[in-house]
Formats: sequence, C-alpha cells, structure tokens
Amino acid sequence: MNVKQLSRFSPTSLQQRATLFILLPTLLILMVMGFISLILIREALLDQWQQTAIAKLQRAAHQIDMRLLSPKKVLTLFREEKGIEIDRNISRFIIDQLREMEGVVQVNREWGGKKMSDMFSSKSRTMPRMNNRSGTMPRMNYSRMEHLEVTPPIYDIELENETISLVTEFWNESDEKLGQIEVIISFHDLIDRIINTPWLKSNKGFLVDLQGNVLTRTENSRDMWKVAKKEKFGENNPLERETLASLRKNDSGTVFGKGMPPKEISGYYHLQEAPWTLVIITPGEKALQPIMKFRNYYFFISAAGILLALLLIRITTNKTTRAIGRLSSAANELALGNFNTELRVTSRDEVGALTRNFNTMSKQLQERLRLQQAIDIAREVQQNLLPQTSYRVEGIDTCGITIYCDETGGDYFDILPHPDQQNKVNIIAGDVVGHGLGAALLMATIRALVRCRISHSGSPVSIIEDVNRLLCRDTSRSGNFITLFYLIIDKGKNSLKWVRCGHEPAIVYSPDNHSFSELRGTGLALGVDPSWEYHENSLILNHEPRIVLIGSDGVWDTENENGEIFGRERVKAVLAESSYLSSEEIIKAITDDINSFRKTTPLTDDVTLVITKVG
Repeated sequence: MNVKQLSRFSPTSLQQRATLFILLPTLLILMVMGFISLILIREALLDQWQQTAIAKLQRAAHQIDMRLLSPKKVLTLFREEKGIEIDRNISRFIIDQLREMEGVVQVNREWGGKKMSDMFSSKSRTMPRMNNRSGTMPRMNYSRMEHLEVTPPIYDIELENETISLVTEFWNESDEKLGQIEVIISFHDLIDRIINTPWLKSNKGFLVDLQGNVLTRTENSRDMWKVAKKEKFGENNPLERETLASLRKNDSGTVFGKGMPPKEISGYYHLQEAPWTLVIITPGEKALQPIMKFRNYYFFISAAGILLALLLIRITTNKTTRAIGRLSSAANELALGNFNTELRVTSRDEVGALTRNFNTMSKQLQERLRLQQAIDIAREVQQNLLPQTSYRVEGIDTCGITIYCDETGGDYFDILPHPDQQNKVNIIAGDVVGHGLGAALLMATIRALVRCRISHSGSPVSIIEDVNRLLCRDTSRSGNFITLFYLIIDKGKNSLKWVRCGHEPAIVYSPDNHSFSELRGTGLALGVDPSWEYHENSLILNHEPRIVLIGSDGVWDTENENGEIFGRERVKAVLAESSYLSSEEIIKAITDDINSFRKTTPLTDDVTLVITKVG
C-alpha cells in the first residue's frame, strides 16, 4: 500500500480527527485499564475464594475428624492397661463410653477366638443384644495395641445403613494376635450435617478417597448410595482429574480450570482422622460473580461514555466547523480583495479569539496593502529615476545598474552627458546610509540637487560643495548622510576629473598591461558638515584604453551561505576576464558571478555598479 492509498484513510474533518486522535486512544486506554483491573480483581477474588473455600472445607473436615476422634480417644484407654490383666470394670466402662457416643451403632469384640457384639439403637441408645453375658472382655494380657484404622463405607444389610468401622488389634510379646475391637459408625450420621450444609449443597461437593472412589456427593441421597459408590472421581471431567492428582500430593489446595473466567474451580482438604478428602467444585462465574458484574457494568458505562463523548464532540465540532467555515469564506473574500467582510464574534473561546484576530488582521491587511501599493509606486518611481540605457559616444562606453535588497533603496547612480560637448560626460554614484523608503527619499533628493546644480556652470568642487550645503539643511536633524563619487570624463582633453565624498575609490583597469589602479582622494560624506571643503582630483589619459569601475560597498560585501564575502579581488578578476566586452556585458558578467557566489543567500545591502570604457 503506497502513500497515495494511505492518504485516502487519513482524517479529513475535525470530527474524524477527534474520533481518531481522542476517542480511539481514550477507548484503548479504558480497555487496557479495564483489562488490567479485571485481571487484578480476578486474582484477588480467586485468592479470596481459595482462602474461603479451604477454610470452609477445613471446618467441615474438622467436624468429621472430631466425630471420628471421640471413639478413637476412648479406644486408646486400652493402651494404659497393656502388659497387665485387663480389669473387667475398665473394659465395661470403655464399652459404655463407646455405646453413649453419637453415631455408634455396633461394637464388635473378638478375644481369644470368641466374638462378642453389641448393637445399639441410634435413638434409644439401648443394648438389645449381647453375645457375652458380662458385656466385657475376658481377663487377658497383651503387649501392644496397633493403630486405629478407618475402613471405607459399606452397606450393612443387618443394620440397613451405610457404615464405617474403626478397628484396633491387640498383640502379645510373641507377635500373636490376641483380638480386636471394631466400632461400627453410621456413615450418614457422620457426614449428613456436613454434606447438607447450604454452602456445599449450592455447589458440587464430594468425599473421595486417595484411589478416586466417590464415597458420597451432594447430589446423592441415601437411596442412591449404591450408585454413588461405583463412581470414580475424575473419569470424565478434566478438572476432577487435575484435582485428584493435586490432592494426592498436597493436604489442601485449589485447582482452576481453563478460560477467563475459569469454567470451574475446585478446592479440597484432607481429613486428619480418615484417608478421605473433601472436594468442592463450583462454576467460575459463580466464584467470580462480583467481577462479572464489574465487567458488565464497566463495559456498559464505557460504551455509554463513548456514545456521550461522540455526541458532545459532534455538537462541539459542528459549532466549530461552522465558525471555521465562515472564517474560510471570509478568507476567500479577503484573497479576492474584499476587505469589507467583518465576522460576528459568537463565543469567548479560541474560535471567538480567532474571529476577533481575523477581523483585526483584515483591517491591518487592508492598511498593509495600501502601504504596499504605495511602496510599489515608490519603487517604480525610483527605478524610473535611474538611467535606463547605456551611453555610447566615440571613445566612451558607460553603463550602470542598481540592485536593491528591499523594494526601495538608497543607492544611486546617474550618467549626465554635457549639454554642449558630447565627448564629455558626468558620472555620479552614491550610497545613502540605510535602506527602505527613507533612503529612497533621500536618494531622490540627492539626485534632484545634483542634476539641478550640474545644469549650471561651475567646477566639480563648487558643484559638490553647493549640493552638500543644501543637503545638510535636510539632514541636520535626522543625521542621515550619503557617500558620493563624482567623475567627469573629458575625451576632448583626454582627462579624468573626480571628487570623492567618502565613497569607495573607483577601480581603473588597463587591458594593455593588465594593471589595476584606483581613483582615490580625500573627502567627507555629504550631509555631515556644510562647511567642508572638497578637493578636485585629475588624471591625464594617454591613448591606451581604460576601464573605470565605480561601485557601492554592497558589491564586494556580498556574503554567501558560509559567511564569505565576495571581495574586491573577485570583482577585479571578472573585470579583467570580460574587459573585451561592452560595459553593459561587463556589468552582467559581474552581477552573474555575484549571484552564483551568494546562491540563495539574500542580499543585505544595495548593489550599484557603473562601468565606463574609455579609449
């Protein structure tokens, strides 16, 4: 995709820019912030659920452990009698204690090959049947008592109940088994209070062993136990398989399913008094219900905020675009020269300030246009004051040029032939201090004074002194002045006369011997001292040709982009190379070289050149 194709998708209106550069970044920021917030809150809620689930499972497991621990503690009383003959009263007391415990439905005793059984009613706590008359164990000695074991639940047809057994064995010193005691406990009496709690029933609760057998679960009733005990935990559910693998390694923990939020979450806790584990599985959305509400509210509020922002941006941009449209139309009218359109300010914001500034700009442009027109007229008038063509007579070829760095300037040259003698010509070149209209007005004044005075008889010195006195009347308060070089070429007398008034010396080139000289002399700039006495300088010419160059300091002070100045030596080099050309062509060669030297660097001073070929 090239740049031209990409430009088709670039915004072209304020509304599109506002949508692209304001709304979209804001939406992205909100989405990123919302996503980060969801992750942080999710982690916090999952951690909270994990702690809560393990705490509740621990409390439930503790209740089962306490029910199992009570008969275990009673059975451990036999350990205090090991190595001696068991007293019948003690055994009767222990059996009575077991009989009184909640959930105990039968006590089976086997001692010396004789089996005794006590069956109790869970309600009446009576003893309906005894196979031993005394209800106690015979007097026998034993050396050790094995640890108590809890058997898995089975269905007892005689008791018509699911039961578990606590079994302990007695051994003598010869490692012969003397007997055992089996306490049978109703399984459902043991776990019903736990399984039927609202917290477990609202989720999927399991009691499993380490082999993955489901001992019971919250969805099953007593009538469904036979079906439930055939169930394997983790057969069809990946989360159950992960939970089973985890509970075989750890005493407690949680396992999260896949997804965001997780589809299901499980928690487990090992019982201390039986090889069983309580497991709970809950849907992830249920565990993360607050974050799901937060997510829905967040996106709803964000969407509503974006729509409201779009509406407000549209209202605001419509008002702004209408104001900009009026400004654009007024600007077109302004470009066509209609300055009478004044816009009404309807707001105090930036658009209102822009409208006020536009009205001010319109008025100022009108004034500037009038001023520019006046400057254009002044430039045209000033250009017309300068000689437009070169002057050629036998033995004299002279031409001049002035290039202003501004619209108008203060450089000046003039070529005035003698009214009676064609082979005699007056050449004047001047440089008024400063630039612009003020220098141009002073230049026009100088021109008028010089032309007026030259039209009357007098020596060059008297002409210059008269001009100086008249000019000082105008410059006494402003402090302006002008440098001037006044040259008279008299081909009849084959001589040069000049008066130098603070101007750069003229350069004289002799093509025959390739030598340079200068027309020097002392003299103060005009307009400084009305009583200054000037001196006339002269030079007698032989028959060899000469080229005289009078220029302003803008010629050799022209700078390029590196800050170098053009210099007098470059002027002399070009003058020597083009000496065979006409005066007009020599001027063109020098100005072309100046332009090539400075390139794009603007002129900082006016450039004036007058070339005269004599002989």
